[in-house]
Amino acid sequence: FACFGSVVMYVVRRFGYRFWLNRNILWLGFGVVFVMLLVVDVMGIATKGASRWIYLGPISIQPSEFAKLVVIMLAAKYLGIMLRKGQRVSLFAPGDHRMVLAATLIYAVLVYKQPDLGTAAIIVTLMLGVYIIAGVPKGQLVCILGASGLLAVVATLASSYRMERVQVWFNPWLDPRGKGYQMVQSLLAIGSGGLTGTHWGQGAGKFFYLPEAHTDFAFAIFCQENGFVGALILIILFALLGFAFCTITINAKDRRGFLLAGGVTFLIIGQAVANMAMVCGILPVIGVPLVFISYGGSSMVLSMAAIGLLLSVYDDEVQEAEHEALPPEERRDNLRMVRNERWRS
Repeated sequence: FACFGSVVMYVVRRFGYRFWLNRNILWLGFGVVFVMLLVVDVMGIATKGASRWIYLGPISIQPSEFAKLVVIMLAAKYLGIMLRKGQRVSLFAPGDHRMVLAATLIYAVLVYKQPDLGTAAIIVTLMLGVYIIAGVPKGQLVCILGASGLLAVVATLASSYRMERVQVWFNPWLDPRGKGYQMVQSLLAIGSGGLTGTHWGQGAGKFFYLPEAHTDFAFAIFCQENGFVGALILIILFALLGFAFCTITINAKDRRGFLLAGGVTFLIIGQAVANMAMVCGILPVIGVPLVFISYGGSSMVLSMAAIGLLLSVYDDEVQEAEHEALPPEERRDNLRMVRNERWRS
């Protein structure tokens, strides 16, 4: 999957984000993911109480992962158009951006029915993240966050399973052999790593102790085998990656590229922070994989495609800088071509 993901990243970067943000391609992608989510909800095979995958022989696809990127791309497309026209970004203003809200709601409902409240909340959060970058009014943001928080509380109270997760989050030692078993084992694995860890392959937590040790809780095993030093290095690497992503975002001249890069930064770095916080007990268990560490082909391909989009934004910045460095005569000759390419679709 890592090799395939690298190919996907190259192809996505080669075509460029302007190609992928074309209206027809965007809605085609939305339709494909929508159909896959419907298939999961109607004919999906339940695994551990949830139906989230489409099985094609030995390969499994998790459509909800791809829904995250589609939502970011849709928001970047339509909000970018608003910013380019000098329009005020608002959640309640009329315009094509309402299609982004509708698409996000459709995806969130389909994912929630799997059931997967955590991923549904992430999809909505990513959409709101792009709106925040675009400059949505603070009053609207506070109202939306308040309504989202209230909805999350109601959804939690309506499900005994989610209530148990919240109780385990506050104190996993209330039931260390039952509902709190996973979190207790995660904390024990992290703590047993000490300063330098037990070395590669020697983490005992993955041997029938810690459930989902290769997916959502891979960071706990990483800490056990590499210790505090290894965990610190990993966190620093993610911080450097986030700094690079933010630099690309800030320097983007095209509004759509700016919003797309910001959304991808939220997707990659935000999920990494959420996973590490979840594994350490800072956040409740919400089923977020750790990018590039957790096992999962869909997550890997999604992440590589997202980075391909972000790198294409960087390529656009480099081309813009090279164009500005040309003599005035050459810039005038190329001006019409640059404009046509820049605002296509």
